[in-house]
Amino acid sequence: MYGGRNYRVRNERDIVAEVKHVADRYGMKSFYFDDDTFNIGKERIAGYAQAFKEQQLDLPWGAMSRADTFDRKTLEIMVGSGLRFIKYGVESGDQGLVDAMEKNLDLKRVREAVKWAKDLGVAVHLTFSFGHPGETWETARKTIDFALELAPDSLQMSLMQPFPGTGLYDKVTKKNLLVIKDLSKFDGYS
Repeated sequence: MYGGRNYRVRNERDIVAEVKHVADRYGMKSFYFDDDTFNIGKERIAGYAQAFKEQQLDLPWGAMSRADTFDRKTLEIMVGSGLRFIKYGVESGDQGLVDAMEKNLDLKRVREAVKWAKDLGVAVHLTFSFGHPGETWETARKTIDFALELAPDSLQMSLMQPFPGTGLYDKVTKKNLLVIKDLSKFDGYS
């Protein structure tokens, strides 16, 4: 629902037209794509870059992305269309723990992606979380060390929270690892 009517976004041009509309109407100075798979598909990214040019949308922007699903060339295309900020979800600095999460993420690729971004002048925000099944003081320390090694411009450290209906929730309840069972306490702040 947009503006009181049903609205269906069909492609990159439609999305960029909406961003342009909001920028013109409200004086927006930058924007952010909160989509953890934003960077999947080189053709899609090229479509956004072309739409930014067509709309003459010359604003800095950022996106949540996967560090392991694109290459430097795709990042360069994004930077050429105004990308100035990128956010990668890493979760842990311990490869074994990342593998146990079934995240399908190689930490070597994270290192590369962060380096590419820095080389191209893109600010990097990384997210990590603690408390996954199998977490130990040693894996937590590896996460802290990995974050320090990568030296992002900003970072977020969170506590893992298994929500009902997810595989993680099923995993921790099956192993009787869930300490808080009152769903009203699953608020992200406590």
